[in-house]
Amino acid sequence: MGKDYYSILSIERSSSQTEIRKAYHRMALKYHPDKNNKLDGSRFSEIAEAYDVLSSSNKRKVFDSYGEEGLKYRCNYQFLADPMKIFQQIFFRENPAHSYQSKRPRMNIYNDRTRCTRSPPMEKSKDKPIIKDLRCTLEELHEGLTKRIKITKKIESTTHSNKFKMEEKILEIKIRPGWKDGTRVTFENEGNVMQATAPADLVFVIKEKKHPNFKRQGDDLIHKSTISLKQSLIGTRLLVPTIESDEILDWRDDQIINPGFERVYSQRGMRSQKNYNQRGNLIVKVTIRFPESLTPEQREALAKILPD
Repeated sequence: MGKDYYSILSIERSSSQTEIRKAYHRMALKYHPDKNNKLDGSRFSEIAEAYDVLSSSNKRKVFDSYGEEGLKYRCNYQFLADPMKIFQQIFFRENPAHSYQSKRPRMNIYNDRTRCTRSPPMEKSKDKPIIKDLRCTLEELHEGLTKRIKITKKIESTTHSNKFKMEEKILEIKIRPGWKDGTRVTFENEGNVMQATAPADLVFVIKEKKHPNFKRQGDDLIHKSTISLKQSLIGTRLLVPTIESDEILDWRDDQIINPGFERVYSQRGMRSQKNYNQRGNLIVKVTIRFPESLTPEQREALAKILPD
């Protein structure tokens, strides 16, 4: 069972953003390590994580639908922020009496310890998200896998403006079985590091590669097969490919096949994003290839054979 961020903040799932902020204030003040030196900070960090998720409409929506595990697998979410920085930004932003006045250190807000801290810096504006395509085959989206993507970002010097260094980093993207074209995976703050702005988020968008045998419709797979007029009349045998690649469905039919005929193989399509053991259907659509012309002898023979 994953974390319940609503329980951590002691609020209802229907709570508004105002109620979430108030709950964070109350819980963060109660469990702040500066207020009680017996606390190890883990509870304080957990409260910051809960606020980080529930204060974001996108992350909250994913959490409400799929829980903590859904955040990890659908958004690659990890709580890497500094809980103390979140506390400072939120508390002092909403309490002007404690806002920055000078460069002199101010006393701890609890007034029960001698430790001093500085007022938090002004929050930087954030660059627009960087969007990148991540091309995947149907087979990869069917079974899932982990892709390792190397990125390069520019880091501005903290001592010399307009001087940069390039940094390489490997990101791991866990593609879940059943993901669809357009699914987004967000890595927060993985853009270029500039002094004037906060790093942009890096967003990978799943792009489904064209497949030689199938077209995807939701969780269903469509396979088109062409047979001759003769085959449609006297029966035929078809070898139907599957998404597993190493398996072929042997279709034998002695019945007349009409134009627009379809055959459905249940549970042979794509895996469901919500349930690994649930699959869509494999639908075979048959097209009949008619001859471009007939000789007089063929016409005569058909006229004798075929009923009016």
